Amino acid sequence: MEISLYLLIVLTEWVLLVTVSAPLFFAGRFKKSPNVGLWLWFLSLGSAVFATIAVTILASYSIFTTWLRLQEDQDIVFTIAASIAPWLLMGFAGVLIALANQRLAPMFDIAKRYQPRLGEVAREISRYRKATVYELEIPGYIAITKDRNIYLSEAVFELPAKQLEAILRHEYGHIKLGHERVKAFAYGIYQLLPWFAASRALVFEVDRLVELSADKYALKRVYSKDLAEARAHFS
Repeated sequence: MEISLYLLIVLTEWVLLVTVSAPLFFAGRFKKSPNVGLWLWFLSLGSAVFATIAVTILASYSIFTTWLRLQEDQDIVFTIAASIAPWLLMGFAGVLIALANQRLAPMFDIAKRYQPRLGEVAREISRYRKATVYELEIPGYIAITKDRNIYLSEAVFELPAKQLEAILRHEYGHIKLGHERVKAFAYGIYQLLPWFAASRALVFEVDRLVELSADKYALKRVYSKDLAEARAHFS
């Protein structure tokens, strides 16, 4: 019982540490190493999820050990207290996480995304490496990558050739590096744990880091000046 209780305390502290510290220490960092940032975010949140599962299992196991101790006619008061302790600890941890969420949540508001009905407003223009490029008949500067397709608004095609190449290279980087799957996984975690500020921070940071990662991919073949000037047109 003592070993299980100590393990439960350690796991609970780890969940608290990750859910509170990750948004504070990871957010806004890894500009030069976005892929490292992505790995650290997923590893930390993933470990917190597994720790939470383990805590729940240990707390549930305490019910079984309580029944065994009662069958052995051991000290009833001590046995009941020991069985309740894990659940009290979980409740206390939940209160701390809720308080932390209230402080951290405003830092990571998830912006609504503009997702036009691509099939209705797009027409195929050309091929770019292994991707198909479509033109979106909508105003403004829009660049969207979905599956192995790159969707650009009409205005993007009016950019100078080098800037257009920089945008295409950036968007192809999202495809090459599998960013759509990465973002889908992050949104999946958010849907499972919407009450954690850390999960909201994960979505916010993944969006930022995949853009930096795609920039690094593009800069292997295009000039930073061309990419920066092209990106300046996008809101």
